[in-house]
Amino acid sequence: MCGRFANASNPDQLKASFRVQFPAVNPPQTGAGEGAASGHNLAPRWNIAPGTMIDTITGDEDRSMTPAHWGLVNPKSPRPLINARGETMLEKPTFADAARHRRCVVVATGWYEWKAPRQPYYIRRRDGAPMAMAGLYRLNADHQPAERSAVIVTRSAVAGLGEVHHRAPLLLGPESLNRWLDPSCPEAVIEAMVLPEDGGDLEWYPVSAEVGSVRADHEGLMQRDDSHGQVPPAQMELF
Repeated sequence: MCGRFANASNPDQLKASFRVQFPAVNPPQTGAGEGAASGHNLAPRWNIAPGTMIDTITGDEDRSMTPAHWGLVNPKSPRPLINARGETMLEKPTFADAARHRRCVVVATGWYEWKAPRQPYYIRRRDGAPMAMAGLYRLNADHQPAERSAVIVTRSAVAGLGEVHHRAPLLLGPESLNRWLDPSCPEAVIEAMVLPEDGGDLEWYPVSAEVGSVRADHEGLMQRDDSHGQVPPAQMELF
């Protein structure tokens, strides 16, 4: 799954990686729990949580950075849906239409995952390049809580990463990104993209448990911390 991620990419990096255009006006990024729409974040965000605005890429030939509210209202649950299982997205009524006609890319530099019993890890590309996470979006009536809402598509985790969590975002390389954003791409091709691949370009390591707080948002959250932010017990003096 993906319930928390970071996006520290700057516009130049995203233009070079994804051939994306930015809106002429970039209002300030909203914080946790706020619903107003915004443009691309003007400063890095190290701890992006559900219910906030996220950066998505939409469009095929003319790609644009489009803000979206992370999470879809779920009538059957008090909690919004933030992920869609790639294996069943074309079958589930909640996601089927978006999976066919409203696919997007969620921009990230890495994501956080928790290994039982609540040990956080950070997962990123070894080369530090921006990630393109597959997403789905829908347009909201009356622009509430924003013009559009989005979810992140997940699939089975690659070998090794599965020891941290059995699910992971569907990451798109250059070619698969082109197909994902192409509205004419056959469903069979989209389905095949969900199959697990080699995760050799990824790395992951433990980080501080501070990332569990939505109020924490600083670069240190991404730094390796083998103690997960826990203070080791005091040792008895031997002499």
